[in-house]
Amino acid sequence: MRQRMKVLFIPGNSPYPIFSHTPLATAVRNAGHQVFMGGIDWVLPNIASVGLPAVKISPVSMEEVSAFMGAMPEDPAEQLKAVGRVYAEIAVDSLDRLLDLADHWRPDLVVGGGMFYTAPLLADHLNIPSVRLEWDRIDSRAYDPGAEPVLAPVLAELGLRKLPDPDLWLDVCPPSLRPDDAVPAKLMRWVPGNPQKPLEPWMYTKGDRPRVYITAGTRLFSGEGLRDMARSVGKLGAEVVVGAPEVVAAELRDEVPEARVGWVPLDVLAPTCDVIIHHGGGGTDMTALHAGVPQLIAHPEYPTTATRRIVEYGAATLVESGGYEEINAACELLLKEPSYRERAREVSREMAQLPPAHEIVSDLERLVADRT
Repeated sequence: MRQRMKVLFIPGNSPYPIFSHTPLATAVRNAGHQVFMGGIDWVLPNIASVGLPAVKISPVSMEEVSAFMGAMPEDPAEQLKAVGRVYAEIAVDSLDRLLDLADHWRPDLVVGGGMFYTAPLLADHLNIPSVRLEWDRIDSRAYDPGAEPVLAPVLAELGLRKLPDPDLWLDVCPPSLRPDDAVPAKLMRWVPGNPQKPLEPWMYTKGDRPRVYITAGTRLFSGEGLRDMARSVGKLGAEVVVGAPEVVAAELRDEVPEARVGWVPLDVLAPTCDVIIHHGGGGTDMTALHAGVPQLIAHPEYPTTATRRIVEYGAATLVESGGYEEINAACELLLKEPSYRERAREVSREMAQLPPAHEIVSDLERLVADRT
């Protein structure tokens, strides 16, 4: 008889990791197991929005995240260190809270996200297996140098020289876009896991004009850049849809009345788009690939080799530092040159061939059975 598991997911400290882990967490629960998902205070509503039990692992708020983002170093290498450091600090801070949780709801398995620091620390304390599930195509090992000084004292207390390796490493990167030095991992199909809302017909139908979707992700606290970009791209004669959190969208609707503005389920909208313009975020990137839509990465938030690989593959263009004239020219190229859509569709077909989340559940069950 199959053992009923308790599985704790700890995806990460912003909304997108929540959505990225939702398909596997839902598949585990649909297989009859118990699932909790842990997060900082800011993302608890996002966990609840996808129908999963939300557990607070840290009191870090939206305001604190906003302050951290506003103080981000300009140098890309220092940015990576800063993000790694804060993830490690949250991992250390959350450990006691998670051990208290385990006194009442002891997990049999813990699944951690890209910055994996919380999950292996908890797994080591509880002597349970751990799984690392990457959020997207970005190699999150680049953040480790910032985390290591924070983790060192805790690891020394545990008698560890480094973080324990996961018992299973899951990667969602399409094979054609994986780097040559990628960690050996079991590949899993990525599917969108964003929250939904009541749909309007325009969200899933296509009009006569080309449709361009513009977003700066879920960690957006000001709409000024989106406003100016929407006005500029609108001059190309395209229908412009601006995706933004409601706190930002409310002011943008009055400022850009010619565009559709607000939170739209991107998994629904993406197949109707001709171009998706974004900040280099993993969720938008992967959704565009999933739908086979060309993308324009404009002023990326975190310059990465993963972004360059999709550009080199021919499914995207990149504008790192140019103004709106350069962005319009890149958008126009994507609209007119069919090779970008053809390459994006190649990746979409490749993603569809990878094992779906429900097939991974048996691997998790085996990890627990073997440890037991």
